Amino acid sequence: MTRTPRDERRTSFEALFAEHHTAVLRYIERRVDDHEHARELTMDCFEIAWRRFDSEQPYRRPWLLQTARNLVGDAYRKRDREREGLRDLASAARPTDDLAHVELRHALSLLRPADREVLELHYWDGLSAEEIAEVVGCRTAAAWKRLSRARAGLRSMLQEPAGSGSQAPQAPDEPKRPSASPPGKGVMTYAADGRSA
Repeated sequence: MTRTPRDERRTSFEALFAEHHTAVLRYIERRVDDHEHARELTMDCFEIAWRRFDSEQPYRRPWLLQTARNLVGDAYRKRDREREGLRDLASAARPTDDLAHVELRHALSLLRPADREVLELHYWDGLSAEEIAEVVGCRTAAAWKRLSRARAGLRSMLQEPAGSGSQAPQAPDEPKRPSASPPGKGVMTYAADGRSA
């Protein structure tokens, strides 16, 4: 049986869906409080992708995440609410509720929404600075600057307070350029600094 161009297009799109559906769903879930709403927005994202899909053109994760990002923003504007951002980045990795994770979540909540976003894109979605720039719509140099600023802010917040005997988690080490992290393998890590009071 001869395959038609429509068959080829559908097959290519099914491969795209299979490869990126989970990543897009997780990306949206971190931005909305309701799992069913996240699933609906994910399907909306792939419906848009299907309408624009050209099997001859490469469609990568940054393009899908950019579409998902726009859909989330549209959903919040429609309900006349401010975009909520990532209130709980650490819980996306399903950590336990020990003191270190509580401190990390609190520090993340104090960052500017734009800074939280680039940290999430790099460490949770595994995007390089070049890909982050594509998602948020800025130059690569600006993405590097924003990522460095966000890391510095998080590191400062996680420093152990003077005179305190408690240990605070450290921000991750600075990513190396030009490829900050292979897609799909970026993971934000942190550990106690081991200093005594």
